[in-house]
Amino acid sequence: MKSWYVLRAIFKKEVAVRDALRHAGLHSYVPLRYRVETQRGRKVRRLVPAITELVFVRGTEEEVKEAKTRLRETCYWLTRPVIGKERREKVVVADRDMENFIRVTEQTEADILYFRPDEVSLAKGDHIRIHGGAFDGVEGVLLKVKGRREKQLVVAIPDLAVAAVTVRPDVVEVVTQQRAASHDVLGDAKELIRLATTMLSAPPDKEASRHEWNLLHREIQGLYQSLLPRRGFIPATEGQLSLALLLAERVMGTVSDATLQRCHAAVARLRANSQLREQLLEELKIEN
Repeated sequence: MKSWYVLRAIFKKEVAVRDALRHAGLHSYVPLRYRVETQRGRKVRRLVPAITELVFVRGTEEEVKEAKTRLRETCYWLTRPVIGKERREKVVVADRDMENFIRVTEQTEADILYFRPDEVSLAKGDHIRIHGGAFDGVEGVLLKVKGRREKQLVVAIPDLAVAAVTVRPDVVEVVTQQRAASHDVLGDAKELIRLATTMLSAPPDKEASRHEWNLLHREIQGLYQSLLPRRGFIPATEGQLSLALLLAERVMGTVSDATLQRCHAAVARLRANSQLREQLLEELKIEN
């Protein structure tokens, strides 16, 4: 099976190793960026490796091993320790991680920032997917990066490298949004019901109004994430909260068993003549 392996090319031979591997018939990649240097008194702009020593190569282990033995340049397998065992294993990068990283970093004219993995907390950002433009289809994390006003699209090769670039907000779809738990459960629940009802009754045309659709969908996802861990101690509050989660999940395409159970439990706590109880029962009929 072909995989992405990582080699260490020493003595600034990253590009030479990459080219030799390509001549051997393997897909090899080194992220590059422009750097202004002074040569013979003149300033020139040169493409140089963006990450020191690392060369990514795709093939079977045997193919890479054979090509590596024929290189004139010195390079080594990048390895890491196996937890709980006294041995090391070759570093293998997941295809999707590598694809996202290449799609972003191959845009050499873009203003790309590079970080070490320990310099960026990816857990604090929203998992997003890009629609349209140079990064169409790329998945990453939308994160505020120190020194930049706008949030950045951040893509990472776990434990190895992180790259960040600015993207237009109208081409961003939030896949998973990180948001703190709500401090106004009833107010946020009512707002989520309003937005979800709008989407369900008259959803915007995704093609004609993608920006509008993305904004509404993103806000619904954010409110949903902030309300999901909350519970209503008063029956009416729990009823509103359960209804909000149910409608939001319907917008997002999948209604969970846990939310259905919450709705049934909320119905049991509400008064028999409650308007909220009737509304919940109507929504549950749709799911049945």
